Order: sequence, then C-alpha cells, then structure tokens
Amino acid sequence: MCLALYLAASQGLPLIPWDQANPAFHVLRLPKRADGVRKHFRGKFVYYAASAQGCSCAFNYEHEDDSILQLKNYLRNALICVKEVEVFACQVGAEEQETQHALTSSPEGIALADFSFKDGQHLTVRLGNSSLRASEAEKCLQRVTRPVPLFNRRAHRDPTLHAASVGPPNHQLAH
Repeated sequence: MCLALYLAASQGLPLIPWDQANPAFHVLRLPKRADGVRKHFRGKFVYYAASAQGCSCAFNYEHEDDSILQLKNYLRNALICVKEVEVFACQVGAEEQETQHALTSSPEGIALADFSFKDGQHLTVRLGNSSLRASEAEKCLQRVTRPVPLFNRRAHRDPTLHAASVGPPNHQLAH
C-alpha cells in the first residue's frame, strides 16, 4: 500500500497542481467531504502532498532525491506565513485511523536520512533553531502579514503618556 501525506494550516497554502505529462511534486486541496482525514487537524485548510510518483512513498525512500527536498522547501516557504504546518501520514485508505504517533519537527528535520513518516503519524512542523535565517524578501513578507496593533485609547487620552511615548517633533528640536 502507498503512503498518503496530508498537510493542514490555519490559512491557505499554495497549490502545486499534478501534471500527468510532467509528473512532479504536487500539493492538492483536499475536498471538504474528506472528514476522515480532517479530524486529525486543527487547521481548516487541508491538502494532499505527493511526489512525482503520484503518491507520498518517495518522501520516505528517496532522501537523496528531489522529493523530500521539495517537501522540505515547500514547508519552509509555508512557515513564512503560518506558525506551523500539521502533517498526517497514513496508508492510502486508512485516513480515519486514530493517530498512532505524534511529534514535532522542522522542515530540515524531515529531510534527514534517518527520518521517515510512519503510518498513523501526526507531525507538527515548525521552524527549528537550525532553520536557515529568513531572506530579506521573507522578512518583508512577514512584516506585511503581521497583524496591525490596535489603537491605544489610554495613551491617546492621557497627554503625558502620549508625549512620553512619541517625543517632540524634529522641527522643535532645532532652534
């Protein structure tokens, strides 16, 4: 039986369509009716991830190949916008089984030669200490997707709090 790998996040992740003429790593949105696998996730955006083989088996057996590196890079990029990506691995057709194993790793951790996805495994993927530093473009994306702080009414009503936090305008400093 083939391995199936499902991903979930708190917001939408990029889709990579399957192309039968040019098989490659792909990520497909899971239909809303797939309740058997959705029960494993907190995130409401759920996807199926697979290699050029059409299934997820290559993520376990081809650590020297592009498959696991493509998954690692996909997860690293997804973690620019979300704090974590949940992963559930199981045999095709066994999506409704209970979680057998649970652990937390990083995108780099799943690409290590001694790592393999296990049947019934729930994995939480977060950026680890060993993750590469974010590029300037990634930092920019993080800044623009960060929530805007709410207006502080207390500081606005109390002129001493407001003045202390803001300071005098530059034109008043030069006499």
